[in-house]
Amino acid sequence: MSAMNFQLLTLLAIVALFSQATGYCGTRLLRTSITRAAVRAAEWLRNEQDENGTYGLGHVSAFAFNSLRLTGHSVETGAEHLNAEIIKADIGSLTGGRVALYILGALATCKDPSNFYDFNLIKSLKDKLTKFPQLGFNHPFQYSLAVMALCSSNAPLERKTLGHVNEILKKVENESHTASYHADTLAMQIMALTCIKKSIKGQKKKALEKKIQKAVNLGCRKLVKAQINDSTFGENEVTAALASQALLAAGWKTKRCSTTLRWLVSRQKPDGSFINLLSTLYVTPALIGALPHDVKNIACLRTTDVSDQQEQQNITVCVELKFVNTNKYTKGKTAPTTECVTVANGTNAYDILKEAAKKNSCYAFTTQKTSYGNSVTSICGVQRRPVDKFYWMIYVDEKSATTGVDDLRPGDGSTLSFRYKQLHWQ
Repeated sequence: MSAMNFQLLTLLAIVALFSQATGYCGTRLLRTSITRAAVRAAEWLRNEQDENGTYGLGHVSAFAFNSLRLTGHSVETGAEHLNAEIIKADIGSLTGGRVALYILGALATCKDPSNFYDFNLIKSLKDKLTKFPQLGFNHPFQYSLAVMALCSSNAPLERKTLGHVNEILKKVENESHTASYHADTLAMQIMALTCIKKSIKGQKKKALEKKIQKAVNLGCRKLVKAQINDSTFGENEVTAALASQALLAAGWKTKRCSTTLRWLVSRQKPDGSFINLLSTLYVTPALIGALPHDVKNIACLRTTDVSDQQEQQNITVCVELKFVNTNKYTKGKTAPTTECVTVANGTNAYDILKEAAKKNSCYAFTTQKTSYGNSVTSICGVQRRPVDKFYWMIYVDEKSATTGVDDLRPGDGSTLSFRYKQLHWQ
């Protein structure tokens, strides 16, 4: 598939996420270069999937689903694979770090990790945290990842959870006074703490926030010093990516941020990957300023889950066209009236648009078949124009869609909007 076709499905979501990364560094040209690199990396990740859309081992697939979700992809179909892998591995035998990844994977597939098929992943991880350290789950990186996964799930901050936070605070404070430390672990600790800080509620909120911020500042000073000494963090792509995310999460702006990101982009291989699968999973979200726990803030579209429904029901979806940039390319046409159609629950946007075209010929459309499904090329005779950056973009209830017409399944009462607009990117 060409890079242009792939961008039609992913670029809007990536740019939208990038724009939300307040404080992210670099010139416009660097940000554009980073966005292109992220698109290519996400394309490589999709191409690495097996025939079932997975990546082999369950915890690897879970981590991959999280990375793809953070870069704007829909991965709802991966939930069954994760469930099968948990059953095969036996949840009691899984390490805390792997359960943490399964939680992030469950969230990426729009499932509740506390009620993930027959498993309560939240309870399982809490139990494992109380037994830390133990064989296979004895490193502070894993510990911080686990705490961040709990935070990402919006699980209540219980007394035990706050106890885990205190453990991280102690470790960060101790590391701030020693010359020997691991930057990747420190970065994960900072991200776990910043996630917790945003989740604190109650009377002791200010006191705990102050305590966390003190530790975060100590950790960030260490990372900034390391970045000044070596912006590549020892030519380690994963560490550089994690450090960039941690500093961004903490709101720290650094003079060498651009240098680190420019180096990361330079490490991308011709096929779009960064060294290997694991490195690519870490680096890709970092390029656009997405944090692992951002997954909890990505809205899941209202879709049909066949396993949760006894029978198909009809729904009503309204379809509209909008010409956001009226110019010569619209041939003087005005948007047609909104058409509401009745379809089976779970019908995708492609078939919904076909139904609208039966009611009003102006909704007639054409698509180009790509390896990622159908990409809309024209509606109402108005063609997309890549050279001039005019495309048909998709929205559901005023929210930009993160999937194409094949995977997008609006819910009952939704408004499916196709908007002809110019994208301002290079």
